[in-house]
Amino acid sequence: MTTRTVVYSIAGAMGATIVLLSVLCLVGDHWIRAAEPESGEHLPAGIAGRVIMAGGHRVHIVEQGEGTPVLLVHGTAGSTFDWEAHALAPLARHHRVIAVDLLGMGFSERSDAFRYGFNLWTAQLAATLDALGIRRAAVVGHSLGGAIAAVFAADYPERVERVVSVDSGPWMPWFLWLMMTPGAGEVMLGRVAYWPDLSDAESAYVNRMQQIYRIHGTRRTLLRYARGIVSDSAHYFGAYPRIAAPTLLLHGGADPIIPRRAAASLQRLIPHSRLVVIDGAGHFLMNDAPQQFVEEVEKFLDGD
Repeated sequence: MTTRTVVYSIAGAMGATIVLLSVLCLVGDHWIRAAEPESGEHLPAGIAGRVIMAGGHRVHIVEQGEGTPVLLVHGTAGSTFDWEAHALAPLARHHRVIAVDLLGMGFSERSDAFRYGFNLWTAQLAATLDALGIRRAAVVGHSLGGAIAAVFAADYPERVERVVSVDSGPWMPWFLWLMMTPGAGEVMLGRVAYWPDLSDAESAYVNRMQQIYRIHGTRRTLLRYARGIVSDSAHYFGAYPRIAAPTLLLHGGADPIIPRRAAASLQRLIPHSRLVVIDGAGHFLMNDAPQQFVEEVEKFLDGD
């Protein structure tokens, strides 16, 4: 086989791959548009909380309790319901707890003009606190929310009292690699009623997610976030050494998505941090071991 033949073969394979990915993008886009008929401009009946204007954008929050403020930030593709199920009410016994839907997720605003990433979401947290008249708060974040809480603490130190990072760490799960791939991400998200599709999920969780995933722009948010991860990585890794607030790293010992060693690496990066591993708990620690989760968080918030 001559060099020219090899070059032609490689070029042909590349051309076929580009055509295939282009077709998958078109098909996936069609499925996504059909799956998202709702505008999302109004909070559906029966959904807890309210929609406020924060930084000029619609932000859905759920509030309970009185006392020192605690902001709860969900993870990738999540919503306030991740906290409502088992953690929000117990934490609200001694604190003013505010669970927030990130822009592009839950029942908060979506927009093609948004550049989904740390700058957008940390600015949203600051604007949310401003809208609620809160100067400083403890911030508890799960998975992606843990990363956002950390970057927020580094970039807005005057707004953050303490940080709790739950099942978070510098690790790229397989599904983000899939979302990053043009065509494959569109097809995957276009074929699911909601994501992640948890076979053992409670019916209330399924109902909430199905409502969210009927809102136009939900799946596109995830694709744009995943495809901007690399450009956001310097901001992410640069934030951890700058965190001045005391930081608790909570991790499920059986987390199948972000391994325990990823959380351990954060402990080495964050100056004032300690790691607590709860054996047997998975990625959704606050739902897998809610009593232990609440006990550890409350102990930490009280100054331990």
